Amino acid sequence: METIKKGKKPLLELLLLFENFSGHHIHRKIRVWDTKPHLNRFQTDKTIQIGLNIARKPKDPIFLSQKPCRFSFVFVIICSLKMVLYIIGSYILVGEALEKIFASPQQYELFFKTSKTWQIGLILISMSVFIYSILRKIGILVNGKTLAHNWTLLFYGLGTTADVSDFKNTGAVIKHDPVFDFSYLFRSHTGEKIEGNDKKITDNTQLPQEIEQLDVMYLPSDPSISRITENLENQEFSSFLNTLFMIVVFIFSAVFVFSFYQTVFGA
Repeated sequence: METIKKGKKPLLELLLLFENFSGHHIHRKIRVWDTKPHLNRFQTDKTIQIGLNIARKPKDPIFLSQKPCRFSFVFVIICSLKMVLYIIGSYILVGEALEKIFASPQQYELFFKTSKTWQIGLILISMSVFIYSILRKIGILVNGKTLAHNWTLLFYGLGTTADVSDFKNTGAVIKHDPVFDFSYLFRSHTGEKIEGNDKKITDNTQLPQEIEQLDVMYLPSDPSISRITENLENQEFSSFLNTLFMIVVFIFSAVFVFSFYQTVFGA
């Protein structure tokens, strides 16, 4: 347990150990606001009740409250209004822009030739595709399908120890630590010998030759689907990188929209 923010209602980060849907013990970190710190409900090695909501897939399904969850119509109405306002605003902006362009096509053709709007858009698309491809290739940026795949493995999978059969350096480095692609062999719950491979960030002071075994998880229904347990339980860096990537894309998009607005409406 770690206190992230102190106060009357401290923010705590809890490391939980519990059984998944297949009875295998897994670790997950969650953050909670302790509204009643005087009760000492959250302590190291203390047992607490949790629930798992599979409807939240691929998000974290863990929740502490055992009471029935209520449906908030106010929240749905607010979200719906935001979507309606966004669509109306976009429609008005695009409509006004097209009306101005079609009213004086020759004038705006000259403006677009001399402006840097299309260059900003091209740079945005090229950089986004390049960065996204690189991060996906080295395995630290995942899409929705991969998140759902990892979620299923973590909360429905079984754990075992695998023997490393081969490894190769991917050439990628994260926080000064190299990333290796490991091939491994393990036996499923039926005794069948299964092959698998996954990437792992190794300590800069540790040689990959020293890693002889790995903890892996696999699906009982399809043992050919497996991953290193460490990659499933520790998603903080991947989540941070996903958020950072989306923020960068948003900033570039805002710059492009502003440049387009200046070109069209500032003419």
